Amino acid sequence: MIPAPFKRISLQALLLIGSLIIGQSAQAGIPASGPDYLNKAMQNFIIRLEAAKKHRLLPLISNEQDASMLENVWNLRPMIGSSPYHASDLPVLLDMIQQQAQITKTYVLFSPDPDKLPDTKSNSKSFQNEITRSSVAMLGLISAALEAAGDFAKTLEQNNQAPDTQIKTQKASLLKLRLGLQQVINGTVLMLHDPDLKPDNQQLLTQALADHSAIIATSVSVQDRQALISVIKGAEPVLNQSSRDNMQRFIEAMNSTGCTGLCALH
Repeated sequence: MIPAPFKRISLQALLLIGSLIIGQSAQAGIPASGPDYLNKAMQNFIIRLEAAKKHRLLPLISNEQDASMLENVWNLRPMIGSSPYHASDLPVLLDMIQQQAQITKTYVLFSPDPDKLPDTKSNSKSFQNEITRSSVAMLGLISAALEAAGDFAKTLEQNNQAPDTQIKTQKASLLKLRLGLQQVINGTVLMLHDPDLKPDNQQLLTQALADHSAIIATSVSVQDRQALISVIKGAEPVLNQSSRDNMQRFIEAMNSTGCTGLCALH
């Protein structure tokens, strides 16, 4: 159960898009205190991480000393507020995605012996709870980023006075962003194929996918929606009934055929 961000893409590269939209005026969905909240939560995570590593361990949800600290780095409401998200929110959201990716990477690539390569298969089992929670938070951040990217796509359609070269650069950046975020979503869906995924973690992942299915569907192409359905159906044999119900909601959203805004960008 290894999330895709660390096998396929570099989310850090997607931050390049931020330089293209800084200065745009819009009422941001992210609260002014959101970045500070995350920075403080990340600082506490790093402090606890360094202390745990001295004992060749990592912070765990099951550890009372770690639980509240971990909840803070995955608590999206004070971090990003609520929809709607605008183009001007993208730089902050992408920075938050990068930081969340680092949390997941901490667990996926952990090695108790710094002289040995990480056993990612063992880590995916040992830290399944933590990887799942980080993946759920990542889906929430990605959903917000896709909505903000959709708003950016609308501004491109309306900006007829901008030079063609500028429009092409911005479109290329948006397409790169969409592809990168979609790969993370694909990787999260693939996690559901793991027969060792605990029922509670199945529920968390499928609930998050269902909750964010509408924005995902409006952001990716109709063809890519069908590909996601195929991947989901491949996981059905190992999913419990509650998780299957969630995935049915996801499939229903992916069966939509409309394509405007970010979906129509090419």
